[in-house]
Amino acid sequence: MHITLRQLEIFRAIGQYGRVTVAAESLHISQPAASMALSELEKHLGPLFDRSQGAGLKLNDSGRALLPKACELIDRAKEIETQFAINGSYDTGLLVINASSTVGNSLLPKMLAQFRQNYPGIRIDLEIDNTRNIEQRLLDFKIDLAVVEGVCLHPDIKVTTWLEDELVIICSPDHPMACKKGVPLSVMTSERWVLREQGSGTRELFDEMIATQLESPKVAMVLNRSEAVKQAVSDGVGVACISRLAAKSSLDSGHLAVIGVTGLELKRHFYLLTHKRKYISTVLDRLCNFITDQ
Repeated sequence: MHITLRQLEIFRAIGQYGRVTVAAESLHISQPAASMALSELEKHLGPLFDRSQGAGLKLNDSGRALLPKACELIDRAKEIETQFAINGSYDTGLLVINASSTVGNSLLPKMLAQFRQNYPGIRIDLEIDNTRNIEQRLLDFKIDLAVVEGVCLHPDIKVTTWLEDELVIICSPDHPMACKKGVPLSVMTSERWVLREQGSGTRELFDEMIATQLESPKVAMVLNRSEAVKQAVSDGVGVACISRLAAKSSLDSGHLAVIGVTGLELKRHFYLLTHKRKYISTVLDRLCNFITDQ
C-alpha cells in the first residue's frame, strides 16, 4: 500500500467542500488531478464517499473515520516542515479561528493583536458567526479553534470554560424605563424585542430565561450581529438582551441605557472549543494557553 500526503490533502478538501471541482480550486490543481488522486486513494482504502447524482460527495462511515487521521497527518507534516525550515522554532504557522459575535467583536481582536506581538510569524484568520454554525465547522475539521458563548454538548468537542459574562436588558436613553432599577419582568410584556438569530448563544439564553416568563414576547426585529442589535435599540426599535461586554462602549457613551430587571440571573460563560480527535499542534496549544491565561 502506498498512500501519499497529497492524496490525503485532496481527500480532506473534498470532504470539506463536498465537490471535487471546488476542492481542486482550493488546492490550485486541476479537477482531473484531484479525481485521479481520490480514485487512487479509494483503490487502497475502499469507497470513502457516498455519491448521488447532483448532490456532490458526502463522507461515508469510512470517510468519516479517515478524516481526523488525515487531518492529523497533514498537520503534523506541516509542523515538521515549518519547524525545521526555521531552525527548530515553533514561531510560525497559520491558525483558523471562529468566534461568536460577542467575544469575536469585543475581546478577541485586542487579545490576538497582543499574541501577534509575541509571535509575529503566526498568522491568525478569524471569522465571526453564531455558535451553532461554528460548532458544525469544528466538527467538519474546517477550523482549528472556536471561542463561543453558547453551550456545546457534542461528545466529539472538548469544552474549556473561560470567562464569565453577564447579559443585560438595554433600551434607548429616552425609553421610559431607561436606567430604572427593580423593574419586574412582567411589566415588559408589552415591549418590542430586538433579538439575535436562532443558533446564537445570546438568543438561546433569551429563549430560556426571558421568553419562558413572558406570555408572548413581541418580536420587532431579528438581527445576526450584536452591533446591529445595539443600533436598532439606540434608534428606538425596541429593547434587547445583550452582553454587558458588547454593550459597554454604547452604555458609557450614553447611546444606550440599562433596564434593571429584577429576578433575572443572566450569567453565562465563554468557552474554548476544540475537536477531541484533532491534532493539537504546538502553535495551536500556544494560542489556547495564551487566551485562557488572559
